[in-house]
Amino acid sequence: MPLRLWLVSLFTSPLLLTLIPSLLQTSSYPFSTSVQAQTSQDKTAEADRLLQQGKQQFDISQYKAAIQSWQQALAIYRELKNRLGESNSLIGLGNAYSSLGQYAKAIEFYQQSLSIQRDIGDRNGESNSLMGLGTAYSSLGQYAKAIEFYQQSLSIQRDIGDREGEGLTLANIGETLEKQKQSELAIVFYKQSVNVREGIRQNIRTLPREQQESYTQTVADTYRSLADLLLSQGRVLEAQQVLELLKIQELRNYTRDTRAGGETQGSPLTPVESRVVPPYNNVVNLGLKLTECERKPPYCSEREQLRSLRDQANTEFNKQADKLRALAKEQRERDPAQIQQEELTVAAQKVVQSQPKTVLIYPLVLEDKLWLVWGTQAGKQGVVFNSKVVPVGRKELATTVVEFRQLLEQPGDVKELQKVSQKLYQWLVKPLRAELDSNHIQNLVFSLDRSTRYIPMAALFDGKKYLIESFNTSTILTAGLTDTSDRLSPKIDNDHVLGLGLSEKVGNFNALPNVQDEINGIIRSQTNPNGIYPGLPLINKYFTKDAFKYLIDYRILHIATHAQFISQNPEDSFLLLGDGNQFKIPEVKNLTDLGGIHLVVLSACETARGGEDKEGIEVSGLSYYFLTSGAKSVIASLWLVNDASTSQLMRYLYQNLATGKITKTESLRQAQLTMIAGKNQNSDSKDRSSVRLTPGNSGQTAIISRNLSHPYYWAPFILIGNGL
Repeated sequence: MPLRLWLVSLFTSPLLLTLIPSLLQTSSYPFSTSVQAQTSQDKTAEADRLLQQGKQQFDISQYKAAIQSWQQALAIYRELKNRLGESNSLIGLGNAYSSLGQYAKAIEFYQQSLSIQRDIGDRNGESNSLMGLGTAYSSLGQYAKAIEFYQQSLSIQRDIGDREGEGLTLANIGETLEKQKQSELAIVFYKQSVNVREGIRQNIRTLPREQQESYTQTVADTYRSLADLLLSQGRVLEAQQVLELLKIQELRNYTRDTRAGGETQGSPLTPVESRVVPPYNNVVNLGLKLTECERKPPYCSEREQLRSLRDQANTEFNKQADKLRALAKEQRERDPAQIQQEELTVAAQKVVQSQPKTVLIYPLVLEDKLWLVWGTQAGKQGVVFNSKVVPVGRKELATTVVEFRQLLEQPGDVKELQKVSQKLYQWLVKPLRAELDSNHIQNLVFSLDRSTRYIPMAALFDGKKYLIESFNTSTILTAGLTDTSDRLSPKIDNDHVLGLGLSEKVGNFNALPNVQDEINGIIRSQTNPNGIYPGLPLINKYFTKDAFKYLIDYRILHIATHAQFISQNPEDSFLLLGDGNQFKIPEVKNLTDLGGIHLVVLSACETARGGEDKEGIEVSGLSYYFLTSGAKSVIASLWLVNDASTSQLMRYLYQNLATGKITKTESLRQAQLTMIAGKNQNSDSKDRSSVRLTPGNSGQTAIISRNLSHPYYWAPFILIGNGL
């Protein structure tokens, strides 16, 4: 796997972190040849333009063109004796050749830039060149040299307070150790990287969106690598904790809310791991002093003493590393369940123990494999986590998910749909099925990852029936964000519903004639005694932003309107109000009275279908705004749904909730089973939402039969959060 790097200023690279001071404001110069400049000022401007042009070309993977631009800039800077510009051009050339896999050439340019940076005292640039050298040597398989350069870079980053660079260097050291099959040590460095990143997230908010995404992606990759290594060593509970951190990190990135998930403590080092860190830090610190001492002859008088101290620190580090390896081997030979009981995660324990016969399942999607991590109750107080690896990589899984969603969204050949669905079932559920059945599991709670977020798990097919026909299914964002302390009252008069909806045509949005019947079927009032729950319906012109001021008096919020959810830019996602205005989804966090809302039902939303390059985080992001503002659970849809069938399913849901005898998850399940069984069916061809997210969606109205057993009608609705 590639080493992870990140750019915050001038150059980007999938292989190299470059933290070069910005020379220019971002501009949009065309990719043209330079004009002849006459004066020194003109030449400087031309060199700066070529430097920026190379960056733009590099950003779109035009590495050879970038090399030409940077070579031209280098020639001008050298003519002008502009050493900073010269070093920046050189490091850019190093990045480009490294991206082309020409590591020997990359090393040549990094060495040149390093020499200049040391001469002019550019310590930030020096750490970047050292990082580039480490990356190039690691790619060549010269791991000892790579770690030597990484250590030098790390010492400078710590000395100048570059925490972002420090976190990345620690991750790259971890990855280099992983390549050397030194898994125990790699885990220590990955953990340190995670903990540094957890400590600096507030600073990331000041970066532009693109740089935030680049940085947070490298962070997520580190979390995945750490979880993968922990799982391979049988340290399942620690891996589960890292998966929680990963999901929180993704939510922070998507919502730009650095407080998402509250205060997190990172991935704690075990006592033995902790004993490895001080001698290693000593090696790094002494290495920095020795480098300074040996920068130019004559060397400092403390040179031999520094060498001796460094060797002693290195010996102590190796001693502690050997102890770590020995203990790791000993622990792997112990009963894994016993180890996990000692490291129990409280938040996950609460989710599993919230109702009997529940299992919590974390898929972890990696480039070359899929891990399944699951926790089940063990006795009255315990939860045991286990794991299995599944031989399917990220690309194949994502491609299958897209195919599944395409078939789901067009109610046609159910046999073909079931064939693809069964393929996903084989990967995501079958490896656990024997244990689920032997333990009489009834409730599956998923904390999904990457493309699996686009899957309605209820519609997975085992060859005979859908998963929903055997289990209650729900999802959570993270265990820590799931409040299982609250339930709806068994008496419906204690749970009033605020129903908001739009049935009329507004602007370019079509009328939704069934919304009026949907709201009337749910809410009982003086003018409508046939509804199920007491409440307040506010439809069409009464559904304005001011309608949310009534939240404080209600336990359920039901919204039936057009919706648009944009994966690329959550700030532009919205619900359409009855007055034609847009209620932006991020504004949910400003609704101060959501704390009393137990359930939010969004019967009018859609997400993308997925894809190899899509992480599905918008599915979690939508619910995040409601859950972190106080709501306990959200029911939402994954794709456009026929209007009449949606209204029908919603009525079934509320009828089941009103019995006061079953959970929300079971209520949704029973409503879906009613649709599958084909009872009391009615439909028309009106689409709930007129907005599509992905270019592949045609926006055409589906051909609807009166048979609503096809998953198109019942599967899109998922419950996120507290399923009780």
